[in-house]
Amino acid sequence: MENKVSINNNSVEFSGITRDYMEAISELIWNGFDAGATKIDLVFDTNEIDFIPAIKIIDNGSGINLNNLHQTFGAFLDSLKRGSDHRSSYVRGKKGKGRFSFIAFAQKAIWNTTFFDEVANEYINYDVNISASNKDYYADENKRVAADMETGTRLKLINLFGVTAYSFTSEAFINYLKSEFGWFLLLNSKNDFQLCINGDRIKYEDLLADHEVFEREIVDASTSRFNFTITFVRWNEKIGDKFYYYFLNSEKKEVFKQLTSFNNNAINFYHSVYVESDYFNLFNFTDTEETTNMFGSNPQSPIFKQLIKDLQKNCQSKTKGVCKR
Repeated sequence: MENKVSINNNSVEFSGITRDYMEAISELIWNGFDAGATKIDLVFDTNEIDFIPAIKIIDNGSGINLNNLHQTFGAFLDSLKRGSDHRSSYVRGKKGKGRFSFIAFAQKAIWNTTFFDEVANEYINYDVNISASNKDYYADENKRVAADMETGTRLKLINLFGVTAYSFTSEAFINYLKSEFGWFLLLNSKNDFQLCINGDRIKYEDLLADHEVFEREIVDASTSRFNFTITFVRWNEKIGDKFYYYFLNSEKKEVFKQLTSFNNNAINFYHSVYVESDYFNLFNFTDTEETTNMFGSNPQSPIFKQLIKDLQKNCQSKTKGVCKR
């Protein structure tokens, strides 16, 4: 069935969708991780002249729920993710633009997806198609009961242009993926999260100059105990242009970030600090690039202030021995 995209006074063509194939692939990969995937594989074949007619992005996530398709595909710049997550280093496709990023290098996208329909109590498989030449419409078709009781999505991009097999195997592309997803794969390494190209796992460990995972328990005045898992990472090279504490809830979703005080350009101290805790599960806030106002959980609370103090102390100790430029 053909469906109209609700654009809400914004054109798909002029909405700031990336034209860079690396960024486009990244957006599409994030969509898979956003859907709960633990493994994503970029799969393609090539011929003797390095030509590839198509590329697949295969994930084992929860699939695309057909019952919500009008919200996930039909509401451009107003997707489900926008209501649940703000600016985040994890959930990237919050405005529904990520799925359209394929137009950077492909003329058509076909999502073959399997999800579990709780109402029907069965696994449903179907296709979603979008053509770059007719981006205002998407079609869902071929609905059927899935033969395999496993969720996931196989996105096939066809009629490629401006890319070759080398585009997806070059050192520049591999390094881009490592920089984009290395931190996320590290945080989920205990669960064996993988990002692969033709079945070969991307190894990000060479980006790590130093990293440490430790636990911290903070007790408030009422003797309530809050546990924090802290992952400190010092990178071998600059990752992005800011150095942040990233605060993640129990689902490893970023809910808040704050600049560290150790971003002095005179020091080769390229670092990130990730703090995971259910303490952040109920945070509700708005933010700007540099400041954050939170409601419901006070950033000036003794617990939060003590946490920041501990993080700063840890970062201070890590700066020792780091060579100056």
